[in-house]
Amino acid sequence: MQLTTPYYSQYIDVTNPEWQSRSCGVVCLKMLLDSKRAQTPTLDEMIAQGESIGAYGESGWKHDGLVALARQYGVKLERAEWRQSDNKSLAELSEEWINVILRKLEDGAPVIISAIKNFEIKNKFHMVLIVGAEIEEGMVKGFYYHDPDSYTETKGAYQFVPFHIFENTWRRMAIF
Repeated sequence: MQLTTPYYSQYIDVTNPEWQSRSCGVVCLKMLLDSKRAQTPTLDEMIAQGESIGAYGESGWKHDGLVALARQYGVKLERAEWRQSDNKSLAELSEEWINVILRKLEDGAPVIISAIKNFEIKNKFHMVLIVGAEIEEGMVKGFYYHDPDSYTETKGAYQFVPFHIFENTWRRMAIF
């Protein structure tokens, strides 16, 4: 299953060089909003608006800030974390996040997630947009995603990450 979702690059579609390397979160948000046919301005304008409401901080784009920015365009999003719980085991949390992401995709809604860059570079956080899943015999084999950190659509859109790599490298934080 793959959703038809617009792709944007933080290097092509963001014109301000100062923001190109640090705009992954807002670029993912624009892809998500445009997939919902929301009226959004250019990425440069979205970055300025996000900065003005405090959506960007020392560690990058804040999930709460991106949710607040989406509200400015008439779209209600929510954020979730499956990092730890006093009353749920790691296995229960894993089952929950898998079900939430799959349900959103089945409803035609892409999901912004936070991961390590390229699903392999530790200590370098990044956001991508989950736009599909490969399921075989009831098991998730992996996810398709749009990576805004690319200079071409061919190398950024509909990339695939196997489930075992995704599960071990994403930060268990999502916006949908």
